[in-house]
Amino acid sequence: MKESREEIDVWINRSLDSHYLVIYVDATFVSTRRDKSVSKEAYYTILGIKEDGSREVISVVNHPTEGAGLWQLEFENLKERGVKSVGLIVSDGLTSIENAFSKIFPGTPHQLCVVHFKRNITKLFPTKLKTQINDELREVFRLETSTDSPIDGFNRLQTFVNNWVSKYPSLKSYRNERNVYYFTYTKFPASIQRMIYSTNWIERLNRDFKRVLKMRGALPSPESVLFLIGSVAMEKTYGCYAYKLSVFCDVEMLKSTNRN
Repeated sequence: MKESREEIDVWINRSLDSHYLVIYVDATFVSTRRDKSVSKEAYYTILGIKEDGSREVISVVNHPTEGAGLWQLEFENLKERGVKSVGLIVSDGLTSIENAFSKIFPGTPHQLCVVHFKRNITKLFPTKLKTQINDELREVFRLETSTDSPIDGFNRLQTFVNNWVSKYPSLKSYRNERNVYYFTYTKFPASIQRMIYSTNWIERLNRDFKRVLKMRGALPSPESVLFLIGSVAMEKTYGCYAYKLSVFCDVEMLKSTNRN
């Protein structure tokens, strides 16, 4: 990593495209030294799919904690840097994040991460049932089908909950109507559903961040952590992310869906 701190700062604050087909958002927590103490702090990352089908990291920023209000600040920052519209946002299930985004980019569909959702549900069951529960959840979250809808998916989820809630009362929370956002992917063509139903891409990026940070050991400040994260993000944007998307989906199909 030969980039200087000034180069990384300029890149992090650069102007952005006016439209992104999809953006993925996630925060990773890193042990950070601040005011002579060390604690886990949040580093927010936003990954965008451009009109040409390539991916780029469009934001990396530090906040001590994660919350919908702080994410709203970062969505506002995207607009200030030139983003006018987004075709789809994909995030984890952080409470009210869909409201924060809709205030800045109203009308944009929101997909909550199905992988996170499945992990949370399976934790409620004993090990001996996990294979059965995973099979049932695959039926709830059908992929690569053109005959499904968010309401269909939500209704299947309610059937699953009703079948198990008497033994596992914690499942009551999954009756919340907000959970329909986990099925937004069903509105999109079958050929791209697997690409947009989870935050897996950005989680891989966060793992790359942590691998580099671990190699460097303890860092003296949030600025130092952000410099290393920014260096990795910049390298990914101008390296492998520039050509990989076509392997995973039909870019023209995604563009057509964004225009509808």
